[in-house]
Amino acid sequence: MSIANKGRILSDLRRDFFKAVSENEYSNSTRYYFEIRFNSLQKYMEENSIKYYSPEIGKDFFQDFFSVRSRKESTKNALRVFISKLNDIYFGTGFAARHSSCEKPQLIGFQDELDDYASFCLENGNKYSTISFKISNCTTFCLYLNQMGCYSFDELNDSLIIQSCLANSGNNFWRCVRQFLMYLYSNGICKKDYSYLVPKITKNEPLPSVYSDSEILQIEQAIDVSTDIGKRDKCIMLLESRLTMRSGDIVKLTFNDLDFNNSRISYIQEKTGNPISLPMLPEISIALKEYIESSRPKSDDIHVFLRSKAPYLPLTTAALRQISIKYIKKANIDPAGRRFGPHSRRASAATSMVNSGVSYGSVKRILGHLDPNAVKHYAALDREHLRNCALPAPPPKGLLKDLLEGKSSL
Repeated sequence: MSIANKGRILSDLRRDFFKAVSENEYSNSTRYYFEIRFNSLQKYMEENSIKYYSPEIGKDFFQDFFSVRSRKESTKNALRVFISKLNDIYFGTGFAARHSSCEKPQLIGFQDELDDYASFCLENGNKYSTISFKISNCTTFCLYLNQMGCYSFDELNDSLIIQSCLANSGNNFWRCVRQFLMYLYSNGICKKDYSYLVPKITKNEPLPSVYSDSEILQIEQAIDVSTDIGKRDKCIMLLESRLTMRSGDIVKLTFNDLDFNNSRISYIQEKTGNPISLPMLPEISIALKEYIESSRPKSDDIHVFLRSKAPYLPLTTAALRQISIKYIKKANIDPAGRRFGPHSRRASAATSMVNSGVSYGSVKRILGHLDPNAVKHYAALDREHLRNCALPAPPPKGLLKDLLEGKSSL
């Protein structure tokens, strides 16, 4: 079978791709980025049971990558470059040169330090995506130093640091540069710790996307439970909205985790690696039994939730996202800027518990969080109870009192 008809095995493509990366002497930071994208592509192909890569798969991967949430245009352009280079290797042409209307400035100096910093981050457990993000911002910093006539960290001074921060404002940039400067000082590359000159901005944690109890009920009522797929999807929705289970834990749920006699669901959490045991509520027990006994495909697979069509493989987290989107649309619920994946029902349930007076400690245990402050996001949404904590305004005094009483003016 020809390549055009069948495609290429991803592992072979990866080998040839990174051989070309080495031959073209790409920097370590660029290589890290390519590793990240290859891991994402591999996960996408595994979740969709795709064995062979082709340019059509690359196109589908690109569309899927941006289907759930919006991304920056720079991220889209970077992914396009990766897929284009991957297709070059697929067709056996090597990396083809591509021209742009604006030439990217070449970094003079600093590259060895950037590569060493990337290795340092990797050794300290940073993910490839995190390393790529840090190196990108630090490279922008170094390019600006080039513009100011600085080509070595020995030439660094207070003025250059301040000017670079003013020219490249933004908390993400500042945070990455601050950490980079601390690394340079602690490793003797810079004689002075310039990190104190980089501005700090307190980052507000984003509030979780939540849906009201009535919206959750409306979404669940949109499921046609007379069908096999509907019975399966109803179980999944209940596990998300009633037990706040993560999508990764739902797709890995096995029959060994279900204890119908004692009405418990017990499993090892994928995110934390810790065991958790949750009550199997009556409506969940009924829904699970109905799906397992009458609607689940006949299979020896120990996973509870399977695809509805052969091959009957376990569902993936990507499938759960599509299930979520499907029923939100079917229920005519307007997300209005909110996320619409499975996590939104987990967040909604947590917020509902907090609003109903369930203690933060209990909510934390149900969610399976390790961080004692993790529930603060849901507490921030508990506006009605927070109003009870508001302190009365102190009586006006001095000039303010005179202004309010008309006895003085500014």
